[in-house]
Amino acid sequence: MSDRIADSTIKGFLYQFNKTILEIANADYDDLITVEGVVEDVDILSASGELEAIQCKYHESKEKFIASLIFKPLLQMAESYDKNPKKGIKYTIFIFVPNEAHGERNIELSTLESALATKDKSLSKIASRISEKFDKGEFLKNTRIIFGPSLDEIENNVKTALELLEIQGSDVDTLLYPNSITKIAKLSSIESATERQITKAQLHKYLSNATYTAISKWTLALKNKNQILKNIKQQLSIHFSQNSRDRYFYINKDEIDNYEQKFVVFLGNYIKKYYSKPSHLKPPTFIVNDDFNAIRDLESRLYKKGIKANTGIIGNNFEMDHFFRDPIIKISNNNIEEREFDLRLLAMNSEKEAINHRKGDDFYLVCSKTPDHIDLTDVNFYQIGTNSFNELEYVIGMRNSHE
Repeated sequence: MSDRIADSTIKGFLYQFNKTILEIANADYDDLITVEGVVEDVDILSASGELEAIQCKYHESKEKFIASLIFKPLLQMAESYDKNPKKGIKYTIFIFVPNEAHGERNIELSTLESALATKDKSLSKIASRISEKFDKGEFLKNTRIIFGPSLDEIENNVKTALELLEIQGSDVDTLLYPNSITKIAKLSSIESATERQITKAQLHKYLSNATYTAISKWTLALKNKNQILKNIKQQLSIHFSQNSRDRYFYINKDEIDNYEQKFVVFLGNYIKKYYSKPSHLKPPTFIVNDDFNAIRDLESRLYKKGIKANTGIIGNNFEMDHFFRDPIIKISNNNIEEREFDLRLLAMNSEKEAINHRKGDDFYLVCSKTPDHIDLTDVNFYQIGTNSFNELEYVIGMRNSHE
């Protein structure tokens, strides 16, 4: 996928997430919103029982609107209506095309007929599933197109709506807004439609309880990325200034760039910064989604750099007590003369149960999704879903720039 297509895809999702947040923030407290709804991108079920299904389209590269841009969503909605004509669903295509005036328009019968008669192979498959008894007129009475604002404009609209929630002590730009994006993105990835449902009251509660900014690929795609990263660094600095913290890191090796080349370097930088003085009391624990053989290779590479890793492996077996023991340290003239080991290194794919055997103070999740078997009860946990070691080092105070 080219950078241009990837950028366009990300913007399309962000446009949908922003529209979803806007609908939630402007909804009544009893309205039920389904993210990636059963019908469309956003399903809104009002307390009165009315259902609106919204599909979002973002066409930044198009100079003007042409009817074929809505053929796919129109046919998908027509198929849905054909299956449930009496369900009373209101269908909305929410679309951005540059140079088009914002506002609602009716969809002409000729546009629907052109979509049904399309020669496009993928679209004709949808059209072929629509019955001959399909009532075009009634469907169009319940269907509309809304030309919406640009991504930047809708982002500003969302921030204004979040301000109106009046959540005290929370910055909209660097806390409420990015956390809203992350929340909706997470909901959209859940398989169960019921678990993808949210209300205005639930969003309000989630944002009210949020004390730090979750990092995800979506928040890092926002235009104020630098400001967000700076804010997260400030949020985390209070914990990294405390030498007694027992810190755990889970690293998804498949989601971070240049893992093989940079992970050992990252570990060396971390030890130099946070576990090199007598005042640094707790060895860090690093967990990787890999097996014993890969961890042994990392142990060897670290040893060549003068860093001793405790893998808990004795012979061919993993020993829990050996892994979680504290290192023996020899101190002379307020300097560490010798330390039994510098960090713990766990192969998650081989020893999943060990993760929850003993809990630390803080758990840093360098991944897009927390593995199901990691229990975060009674620990401070932080989502740092970056794919860059530079950004990771920046937010945890190991470097002054993330570039």
